[in-house]
Amino acid sequence: MADLPIWHYDTLFLILAILFGISALAMQNLMSAAIVFGAYSFLMCLIWTTMGAVDVAFTEAAVGAGVSTVFIVATIYNTGVAATPKSPRIAFKIFAGLIAFGTGAFLLSALPDLPDWGDPKSPVNSTMAPYYIANSITDARVPNIVTTVLADYRGFDTLLETTVVFIACIAIYSILRIDNAKSKVTESDIITSPPAYDPTDSLIIRQASRIMVPFMQLFALYVIAHGHYSPGGGFQGGVILGASIILLSISFDLKHVLQQWTEKKIMILTALGVLIYAMVGLACILMDGVYLDYSALDSVLPGDKAYARSHGILLVEIGVGITVMFSMIGIYINLASNGRFDKGL
Repeated sequence: MADLPIWHYDTLFLILAILFGISALAMQNLMSAAIVFGAYSFLMCLIWTTMGAVDVAFTEAAVGAGVSTVFIVATIYNTGVAATPKSPRIAFKIFAGLIAFGTGAFLLSALPDLPDWGDPKSPVNSTMAPYYIANSITDARVPNIVTTVLADYRGFDTLLETTVVFIACIAIYSILRIDNAKSKVTESDIITSPPAYDPTDSLIIRQASRIMVPFMQLFALYVIAHGHYSPGGGFQGGVILGASIILLSISFDLKHVLQQWTEKKIMILTALGVLIYAMVGLACILMDGVYLDYSALDSVLPGDKAYARSHGILLVEIGVGITVMFSMIGIYINLASNGRFDKGL
């Protein structure tokens, strides 16, 4: 049987992505829409993989299909599973459709100005990509070119991305967080009768999570430390670490997790990750270098300047992992408990 051309896979994935997207928008049951959205994210993982962007596929699997789906379910837990039907507004739908059609047409009009897919003479393939491929190992002793680009060549951008994650966590706290004094006076929170079935009482679920969490965390640490050599890094590893704590929150309850990770600790550690990243750059300046030029740390890190850049990348990846991990935990706790930090999903 002849090999199926790759564009056949791309066509199939594109059709499925469109169907999943339309289905998620059309469903009135929000839980079903969340499940379809998770399937859509898994499909995007396959699309990124066929395009050779394995690191992006890894991130999509951890964030899009994993944690984001849990966030949606936690939000549904506090809002309701069914969307409230509204009277049809034909004029608004027509206006929104025209806006979407016009935006799509505008973007498609730019396609003729873009280079062909994989064109070796395009600016990216003729100048930038060859430099990264030829100099990544020489400059930083890092075989994974993606890691070198993200944490070294464009380290400023990754620092700002980490800061954006931290700011997003603070924004969610500011919007959802409710003081205990306010939560005590709301009669709707008083539970008059216990639920017929409480999943947190399941011995099987609790013991299974106890077994899974250590392996998840070990794999997450491997992803962070081995991001120099294989797909991964601080962002992916931080999401997996956060997911392991979220699993404990779902298997037991929020109070069980908050006994170990209090609200104050979560916020301090979220800020600590950004601080580690920023302080590594400041240390480069103090060692007579420029900001985030890790080669200036060769006198305090083992190896020559190239290996100093490799170790510097590892330090900032650890900072990214800490910020992402505790941001995920803080966002989940706010969504699951409706900002009260007492009970939840």
